[in-house]
Amino acid sequence: MRRHRTARRGFSLVEIMVALTILSIIILGLANTTITFLHETTLDTVRVRAQSFADMRVAEIRGYPQYDALVATFTSSDTPEPGFTRQTVVTRDKSATSTCNNPLGCPKNDITRVTITVNNAGLSTPVSRTVSIAAF
Repeated sequence: MRRHRTARRGFSLVEIMVALTILSIIILGLANTTITFLHETTLDTVRVRAQSFADMRVAEIRGYPQYDALVATFTSSDTPEPGFTRQTVVTRDKSATSTCNNPLGCPKNDITRVTITVNNAGLSTPVSRTVSIAAF
């Protein structure tokens, strides 16, 4: 007697388990990559905000109309936003000397150096900006 074989349809339990295992490994790898990406994005956001706070202080100092009062006005520490600290150090240097025989006058040898340091708990190293401003 001849037996008729019926065609099997679908997947066996073993095939489903193997497919689920492979899918789980792929999803865990993607999850780890996503977590790393989000962490780095957050750190970059904090770094960009710190740079922005430093740049805002530089712009404020450059636009200040009284050059002689820069040291007294801006040497300080402040909190531009909760979680961030900004320290501004302004030093004026009049030590540069030059001999000038120009009858129209000599250039001023007066330079002010400004260093702004912004820190946050999320930064591995503080963000720092240094600019030099000359008397005019």
